[in-house]
Amino acid sequence: MKRRHSLTLLGLAATSLFTAHLPAMAQADFPTKTIRIVVPYPPGGATDVSARLLAGEMTKLLGQSVIVENKPGVAGVIGTDMVVKSPADGYTLVFGGPGNLTLRPIMDPNLAYKVEKDLAAISHTVTYDHLLLVRNGLPVKNVQEFIKVAKERKLTYGSSGTGGPQHLAMELFKYMTQTDLTHVPYKGESPALLDLVGERVDAAILSTAVAGQLIKAGKVRVIAATNPYRSKTFPDLPTVAEAGVPGYEMVSYGGLMAPAATPVAVINKLQTAAMAAIKVPSVQQQFYDAGLFPIGGSAADFTKLLRSEREKWAPIIKSSGATLE
Repeated sequence: MKRRHSLTLLGLAATSLFTAHLPAMAQADFPTKTIRIVVPYPPGGATDVSARLLAGEMTKLLGQSVIVENKPGVAGVIGTDMVVKSPADGYTLVFGGPGNLTLRPIMDPNLAYKVEKDLAAISHTVTYDHLLLVRNGLPVKNVQEFIKVAKERKLTYGSSGTGGPQHLAMELFKYMTQTDLTHVPYKGESPALLDLVGERVDAAILSTAVAGQLIKAGKVRVIAATNPYRSKTFPDLPTVAEAGVPGYEMVSYGGLMAPAATPVAVINKLQTAAMAAIKVPSVQQQFYDAGLFPIGGSAADFTKLLRSEREKWAPIIKSSGATLE
């Protein structure tokens, strides 16, 4: 009886030891199935384009399909919250930017998720420019003329949605120039651009990745870049600061994140793949061709960026009086 009891205990111990190692074994084998990157915005925007370029190369590096799934709504909140509530196993990620990771969290204290608590950074993938655009029928050719007309008559501007980077970029412009334009929110950059081309709104701040081709085709007029540096796509274009609004700047970022409880080993494997993907010359060229600037930063880089962006925008939003209304 004593021998049988000892054997039973040994069997239980072996089973417990094996079971304890299962999570580690699963992490070592990661990934064993399709990885989903949720883009919390409609197709066609800079965030969507960036995520798809990244996913294509990560598929090759990880040996499993990496797919992009668009889950738009409430300026990126719906898709982001869905990822936060997903299993923390590395198979459901979110590709985020200023709207869902910085601006909306500042403007909505009751937001369902807290970026710093509920999400873990994987990689800072990309930065991208924004441009100040006006409809072709508006009689302005530069920033100073735009400010003058905006003070003389009621103008409208389109954005990708309330609380998004394009919304806040124009609210900052209004605040710094003492102008008053009426906000018309859309569900993504592309619909806003189409209404600008159709002259249903007067102006917009949109990404080069989305607006570049229609600018070159003469369908819409660009008057300035919002970056602190000149656009590589339109190098002769002045920045808003150069055009007479000193101190103005708006640069967007994009990066990959996972639910906060995702194992470190899985985060590291995803980080390695994401950073390697961005270093592939052909992938870099695709980013440049789309008006995007590949970064390939680490999880630590992205965490630091998110912290600095929040510290930068919180006082700006408070001072400007921008709201979600």
